Amino acid sequence: MTKISVIIPLYNSAQFLPALFENIAQQTAAADLEFVFIDDHGSDDSLSVAQSLASTSGLNCVFGATESNSGPGTARNEGIRIAGGDYVAFLDSDDALDPYFCSMLYDAALEHDADLAYCHILAEKGSDREVWRNPVVNPGEFTRAERLYFLRFYKSFFTSFIYKRDFLLQEGISFPATRSAEDSCFLAQALLCAQSIAFVDQALYHYKLRDDSVSRRRNPQRYKQRLASFDALLDFAKKKGLYKPYMRTINYICFKKGTLGALRDRLRF
Repeated sequence: MTKISVIIPLYNSAQFLPALFENIAQQTAAADLEFVFIDDHGSDDSLSVAQSLASTSGLNCVFGATESNSGPGTARNEGIRIAGGDYVAFLDSDDALDPYFCSMLYDAALEHDADLAYCHILAEKGSDREVWRNPVVNPGEFTRAERLYFLRFYKSFFTSFIYKRDFLLQEGISFPATRSAEDSCFLAQALLCAQSIAFVDQALYHYKLRDDSVSRRRNPQRYKQRLASFDALLDFAKKKGLYKPYMRTINYICFKKGTLGALRDRLRF
């Protein structure tokens, strides 16, 4: 049985892959995991490097691809589609997982039959370390009050969660085909629909802060992409009949993370 499929987009990732494979091989639950690599057609040899490393790793690795370079959200959607695990997780190729990330989150999710299970993030830049946290709620039933609280204060740390795959498919939750804030939109969709949740009070996802990362590059269109992501969130909520019950909170999210975020993006450029 595959407990978790860890989805890893590949886009100009070749330089990070040796360290990535060394890291994922340390997962304590590695025998029950599947690592899903999705080629998003960068300009380097990421795919061939990943396939070569996979062939000698002893890990259960699966490969897929987007039709053309489409951004990380589309790549992750393809990973969800072909994944075989009960849950899915997302790992960026230049980040790392604590050895207990999968086992601890899966055990917590199983204990509470949770649609989502999450932990903290350890942000790392050189020798600097900082723990990034999302709101903490009681494990088990994800009540309306807890949902409203979480949505109002959530951070877009979608990689610190695992998601029940059947839940994502049944609810139609996916990343919008945008290249900014697609992660925030995806996480908000999951939080709107989840009926149960679990939490591990440890920083188990290691986020590597790099000045040259794709998300930090200057891009004059980023603000438009951000706005499009939150338009997608509004469309999702309306189609699911969730907009009216959560109207004030959804509008707040779209204004704070969408409109104000887009303004910040525009002013930075």
